[in-house]
Amino acid sequence: MVDIGCGSGRFLIWLAKNSGERRNYLGLEIRQKLVERSQFWVTELGLRNVYFMFANATVSFNQIASSYPGPLSLVSILCPDPHFKKRHHKRRVLQSQLVDSITNNLCLGGRVLLQSDVLEVAADMRERFDEYSDVFEHVDCIDKDLRCDNEGWLLDNPMGIRTEREVHAELEGATIYRRMYQKTRDVSH
Repeated sequence: MVDIGCGSGRFLIWLAKNSGERRNYLGLEIRQKLVERSQFWVTELGLRNVYFMFANATVSFNQIASSYPGPLSLVSILCPDPHFKKRHHKRRVLQSQLVDSITNNLCLGGRVLLQSDVLEVAADMRERFDEYSDVFEHVDCIDKDLRCDNEGWLLDNPMGIRTEREVHAELEGATIYRRMYQKTRDVSH
């Protein structure tokens, strides 16, 4: 699993500690101090299946993911920096290049979880993956146990563990917009 923009890494550490699945976890973060702190906690806790890496995922994801010897089964982008000003939208983490890299490296049956407390950002990420409808399906079309609102946003967190931003936003009364996709076809886009 790769968490893009992992921030402090607490979500990934909690997930690794509490998941019954045998899986490796990689957090990618563009702020080096957060990576160093996260890696410190991984060492302190003795976790051997979690690693944090200083990287700009938009430009480095393909190289990082393609060098991993095992299957990439889950990618998450959770509450990325919204970069509200239009001239800064190019700084948003989910650009076409990253969507292409995720699509090319994710294994068949693999999933992508997108989440934001900013509707504009969530809708932008959703639109980018909806463009790949020949490769991805929204999970509620596959798993009828996952409930969505009438706009297609997941009502519940499918991971069972919330991010720091998610907890903060919910305490402030914000809505969390989630969308999860599953790769159902290996088709080049």
